[in-house]
Amino acid sequence: METSEASIDREVERLLEVHPATGVPTPAYGGRSLPNVASSAVGALGREPSPAVPLLPPLADDLDPFEGRRAEGPVVVLLVDGLGFEPLRRGSADDGVPHAWRARLRPITSVFPTTTTVALTSLSSAEPPGRHGVVGHRMYLPAFGTVAEILRMSPLGVPAADALAGPEWSPASVSGVPTIFRRGIEGTVLSRDKFAGSAFTRMLYDGADYVGYSTAADFAHRLAELLRRPAPPALIFAYWDELDTVQHLRGPRPEFTAFEAAQVAHILAAARRGLDAGRARRTTVLLTSDHGQVPTDRAHEIAIDTMPEVATLLARPPTGDRRAGFFSARRGEVERLHAALSERLPPGHRILPVRSAVDAGLFGPPPFHPELVERLGDFVVLVPSPASITYRIPGASVRAHASLGVHGGIEPAEFVVPLVAGRLTDLA
Repeated sequence: METSEASIDREVERLLEVHPATGVPTPAYGGRSLPNVASSAVGALGREPSPAVPLLPPLADDLDPFEGRRAEGPVVVLLVDGLGFEPLRRGSADDGVPHAWRARLRPITSVFPTTTTVALTSLSSAEPPGRHGVVGHRMYLPAFGTVAEILRMSPLGVPAADALAGPEWSPASVSGVPTIFRRGIEGTVLSRDKFAGSAFTRMLYDGADYVGYSTAADFAHRLAELLRRPAPPALIFAYWDELDTVQHLRGPRPEFTAFEAAQVAHILAAARRGLDAGRARRTTVLLTSDHGQVPTDRAHEIAIDTMPEVATLLARPPTGDRRAGFFSARRGEVERLHAALSERLPPGHRILPVRSAVDAGLFGPPPFHPELVERLGDFVVLVPSPASITYRIPGASVRAHASLGVHGGIEPAEFVVPLVAGRLTDLA
């Protein structure tokens, strides 16, 4: 398999080819994107998707670590939140990036928008955003008549978490497709204690067991425990969030990527030491990410709530993410909203009609969620880094710490993510 620097450059170039209708890249949902990783795991575990609810195809042949065969043992899909492809590629063993990772490093795309709520839902369902319908950190939910913060599953401006998750709430209230755990995959999720039981977690991992951890040492201990079981879970979804957190606080910097790569490698090595050699050799690890990050600061925030000439034309607060916003116009005001945005957004922005973006495949192939267009609105707005879109609800407090790293858009640093696949013995 050719994986020279020149061939990797060509792979990245192909992933970044722009669509003629939108002028931006389209996620490679055909076999080189994040949800294809889950499809490959499903196939390697011997599960066939239902024709009624088809999955995306598996990874392209040259990326598939299983080479079309059944997995020999457990499969661990390890998602490192905020890990971009290029920062990992540029790292060296002296920096703390394991040589074994770089030797197996291949580029794939995230989904759109490049944000955690959307990407994790795509990974846990093996479906693109257009099918599952989770299309942003903030999202309009027609059935509830409100803009919700999906991680908190509460209306925008409501401080209490899970305010929408009443007795009638179910994962299907938000996502339009079942998880792979509801399609016959026996799976366990290894993630933070603090996320256990939230409505978003219940939607995201519906049908899976949940094991919480508190620290890096606890993560390694829990992972080894799961893999040591006489009958370990066929699939383990593991989630590490510290790189994303520090980049939001301090900005995306190569030393953070190197530090966290070394940290995760140490976790894998500690887990491997808790296993017999045969079990470690039969365990396949697919390490990937939901997005990278680009730098920003408050000086480059586009505060829509401070622009009455835009805000008064909106049917509801902007949704989506800081780097990719979705705007809905009041009845009869679509053209005026487009003009007002065009005048006030920085050079290099793009305003895409929602139907054009959907038709161009930005959200994946059909069949689409029945509320997709309604959830999105009229326009997809992309801003160039270091700009970001903000909208503060009246009365809401200003954040104590400004974000110095953001994501959600479709620039290379956000959009191209790593895939590192191999046996646990190879990657630890």
